[in-house]
Amino acid sequence: MEKPWISSGSSYEDQIGYLCAVVVDNWVFVSGTTGFDYASMTIADDVATQAEQCLKNIAASLAQAD
Repeated sequence: MEKPWISSGSSYEDQIGYLCAVVVDNWVFVSGTTGFDYASMTIADDVATQAEQCLKNIAASLAQAD
């Protein structure tokens, strides 16, 4: 059986009770992804950098689902 839940490793997941992605069959459902950089625990001031980080966060989730 595939791993059904994907975690970003963020402490917020434990505190708030969410996961960044869920695997169902051949689908990966990603939710609540922001431009927060979990490695540095910061968020950029500008929207373009936040958007880039958001896509990096989604890519990290999809890599775990592979």
